[in-house]
Amino acid sequence: MPGLGILLLALVILMSCGEAGGDRLSRMLEASWASYRDHFISPAGQVVLPERGGGTISEAQAYALLRALWAGDEPTFRRLYGWTRKNLSREAGPGDRLLAWHWGLKADGSWGVLDWNTASDADLDYALALVLASRRGWRAPAGLPEYLTEARQVAQDILAKEVVELPTGKLYLAPGNWHAKTPPYLLNPSYFFPAAYRYFARIGFGHYWSRVHADAYPFLQRLTQNLGGIPGVGLIPDWVQVEADGKLTPPPERSSHFGWEAVRLPWRVALDHRWFGDPAAARLCREQFLPFFVKEWQAQGKLLAEYRYDGTPLVDFESPVLYAGALAVGLAGGDEKFAGQMAQKILTFYQEQGGQAYFVSPDNYYANNWAWFGLALYAGWVKLY
Repeated sequence: MPGLGILLLALVILMSCGEAGGDRLSRMLEASWASYRDHFISPAGQVVLPERGGGTISEAQAYALLRALWAGDEPTFRRLYGWTRKNLSREAGPGDRLLAWHWGLKADGSWGVLDWNTASDADLDYALALVLASRRGWRAPAGLPEYLTEARQVAQDILAKEVVELPTGKLYLAPGNWHAKTPPYLLNPSYFFPAAYRYFARIGFGHYWSRVHADAYPFLQRLTQNLGGIPGVGLIPDWVQVEADGKLTPPPERSSHFGWEAVRLPWRVALDHRWFGDPAAARLCREQFLPFFVKEWQAQGKLLAEYRYDGTPLVDFESPVLYAGALAVGLAGGDEKFAGQMAQKILTFYQEQGGQAYFVSPDNYYANNWAWFGLALYAGWVKLY
């Protein structure tokens, strides 16, 4: 846990009204990004993950691109893009612009792609980061496609290879190119990113994005209410199986808890309201996610890191990852007070020690990313350009 000085600083920052408090929060975001960059990102632009034996995954590269973008760190963005494009792009293999999800040490001792399959959440984040970099006027490194050109092709390949269509005509984002060719489909709801769908449609990346966006909210609304006969409490599962007729059931051999994957969805949904004022996004946050979070917060004074789909706690510890989603839901759902309380909770995980600024621990890749995304949204950094 952080020392008393850091905790008091966190409380002062969130209780401060006006420019001074915002400046302090911005300095914390800047410091934690700089520490993350120096700790995880190689000079070449690879996000080096100790838990992957020094390898990386497409999610990690995409998260870092988004953070570099919103932190205004163009040199790091260029390095990240250069490494990602050269090492993870499937152009030279399967022939599309999606990203191979896993890169690391191969059996022969060389480094390279370990699995050419894709992860659609990383592809979405990657394409969005590139579009926004282009809008900022940033230029790609020499010899590589310009950001907007690359983003357009990635978005088109997502539609072609990572979207499934039910017999009912509904279009849903699949978790990757490896999805089943016919129902039932295994989906990961936390990969859904309605704000990106809407944005890609608006800038001409394919009219099907409007359909993917329109079909997302009825699906998510149903998913918060019932899963294979289990009454919902406003949460979503990590994974869900979708039958040909649209029926939603717990998938075999996959988690159906509101766990480490599902906790990301509220933040992604909230952006559609923050950026575009989408009423369906606000309604899902206000009527489904927010009531559960507020009830737990008022009863327990905390939110736990994982819950079963029915709202039963799975663990007895907290995590800034879930608090980031709860913060976003508070903003989109119109409960600014609750959002501020969630921001305060995230800041209790913040530490500055040994010249580093981080959340939970310097090596916790996932917590450092999502704590930052939550606070960056609260500070107004997560925006379109």
